[in-house]
Amino acid sequence: MERNNKWLVLANPNRCRHTDCLHKEGFVSWVQKTYPFEMGDIVYLYINGAVRFKTCVETAVDHREDKDYWVGKAPEHPTFRLRLVKEGDGNGLTAEDLSHFGFKGGQSLRHYIHHNTELLEYIESIFD
Repeated sequence: MERNNKWLVLANPNRCRHTDCLHKEGFVSWVQKTYPFEMGDIVYLYINGAVRFKTCVETAVDHREDKDYWVGKAPEHPTFRLRLVKEGDGNGLTAEDLSHFGFKGGQSLRHYIHHNTELLEYIESIFD
């Protein structure tokens, strides 16, 4: 059974060129160990100060598929494949914009945002 949770996570461009990977491959890999995603979950990627991408958890694999996009040596561990659903320009989705809906920003960017319906509805309204 898919629960279809919604997540907001920090994608650090100093560690991996997520944007390039999404543009060229249509997906990025995300570590399984610290993120309890399930197939069908929606994952919004916060990059460079704004929510930029909407992705969907497509599958779990036992390796990293985006290692060519890492800055330095890519870690080897099981990952989820996050398939690109839609790209946004970040307008209206900066930390300041999201703070009006309870977003705290910083290093706390690993949230089940389906519990914050106001924040989720706002983010989804920008991507729709």
